[in-house]
Amino acid sequence: MKQYERVKIRRAAAGLMLTVLLLTGCGRGADASGYVNAVLALTFQGETQAAMEYMEEPSKQQLMLIYQDSIDRFVAGNITNEIQMSELKTSQFGELVSKIFMTMRYQVEEAKRTDKDTYEVPVEIQPSDVFVQYYDALTEDSLKIAEKVENGEYQGTEEEINQQVLNDIVNHAYELLDTAYLATDYGEKQTVILRVTVEKNNEYTINEDDMDNLIVKILRLDEIGG
Repeated sequence: MKQYERVKIRRAAAGLMLTVLLLTGCGRGADASGYVNAVLALTFQGETQAAMEYMEEPSKQQLMLIYQDSIDRFVAGNITNEIQMSELKTSQFGELVSKIFMTMRYQVEEAKRTDKDTYEVPVEIQPSDVFVQYYDALTEDSLKIAEKVENGEYQGTEEEINQQVLNDIVNHAYELLDTAYLATDYGEKQTVILRVTVEKNNEYTINEDDMDNLIVKILRLDEIGG
């Protein structure tokens, strides 16, 4: 059952941070709120139009690759962690996570300048419970699978049994995530501050810790086991 125990969300947002790191670029004039909105739109909705205004040599194809890579990294690092599965099943998880991210509720508010090249951008969020629901259901399901293994309900050689268990792990995980997605609920509004640096050449950078904190808060990753 060790493999099953790995199929869980960890408190990590490294995959999504790739979007921010690769979106450091130049814009037209100092518009920290616009930049934050562009980054979040690409991160959660896969929208490229606004983001293209903040990169020196943007292309829709490049931005979509950045978006898809961040989805794939999130799935690999936070959901299917180390479980080997087919390309089709991996793609299905990615598509479902994309749908989940599109349901995120946030509002970028007006930036406040704190010094000559730094701004604080408030983002009002309504945290989603989708991954909290998923993790709770996954934990319960793990106990049922462990009981089936102990009761000898899986038949065959050790290798065949391991494969049967693995198939159940993957199929159940997807079903549980889909169920959580359909039953998503949202918490009370709260505000997260993102610090944005705007250099003289209008090169924008979001503070990595701030962005990571926003992702953790909006997905409620700090409320689940790691």
